[in-house]
Amino acid sequence: MQLLQALREATGPLHRRLDDAVSAQPIETLSGYARFLSMHAEILPAVEDWLLRSRDFATLPEFRDRLRTDALRRDLSALKLPMPKMRDMSFLNDESSVVGICYVLEGSRLGAAYLCSLLGKSDATLPTAFLRHGSGRSHWKTFLAWLTEQDRSGLATGQAVFSARQVFDSYLKALLEQDNNRKRVFGTS
Repeated sequence: MQLLQALREATGPLHRRLDDAVSAQPIETLSGYARFLSMHAEILPAVEDWLLRSRDFATLPEFRDRLRTDALRRDLSALKLPMPKMRDMSFLNDESSVVGICYVLEGSRLGAAYLCSLLGKSDATLPTAFLRHGSGRSHWKTFLAWLTEQDRSGLATGQAVFSARQVFDSYLKALLEQDNNRKRVFGTS
């Protein structure tokens, strides 16, 4: 799993920063959960739309079943929250980006299962279509099998790492900008 290891090592610090930023507000609260969903809504629709146009993504088993934008929209709608403006994702321009992007999205699904368990332990009654999407399926296992079949050349690995880092960075920027906007509006620090 040389490619998986390269992705983990290269994205680890960004992944930890994003996890820390997400956990800065309790996910079990309406504001924390709305913040989390809004962050995803700035990124995920554009990423999944791009993936659907990629021939490499179509080689991933059950590729259409992995898409979570509709579940995200349902949860935002249930909370009466608008879809935020999508971020510029112009770095999505190379077929070899699919591997890195799918690594982030499939890892996010694992994280969603953990967050769903936190919500289940709380008194929160929040919509969880997004967090539960794909539960009971073997998406991570089939992703790992697919990953072993991908190009592991230096160039392809470099592009996969670059795109994965860009996706993590986009999520982090979306969340931090939300927090900064909230501070300006509400005058909090």
